[in-house]
Amino acid sequence: MTDGAAGHGPHVLPPQPDCRPITWQAALPPEDRRKVLRWTCTCKPLVYYLITSGGRGYVERATRGGDTDQTPRLRYAPLADLWEHLLLGRAR
Repeated sequence: MTDGAAGHGPHVLPPQPDCRPITWQAALPPEDRRKVLRWTCTCKPLVYYLITSGGRGYVERATRGGDTDQTPRLRYAPLADLWEHLLLGRAR
């Protein structure tokens, strides 16, 4: 993973041979109090967002074409682990 440049998020490492699958589902309408905490670099065609809302959080992935998927809602500790594994190529 790289830090990118000022104003950019990190670059996601390629998937590792033993990476675990992430369960993706169709995006739900955005919550009123959603907060985007982190995101990956927008120079890539697929951008990931770490989002919290209402005591839980999820990862959202978006393409430049506007297609968006989300993980199921998770508590913060499992969400932080998922985000780290995603960035390091250990989950996709």
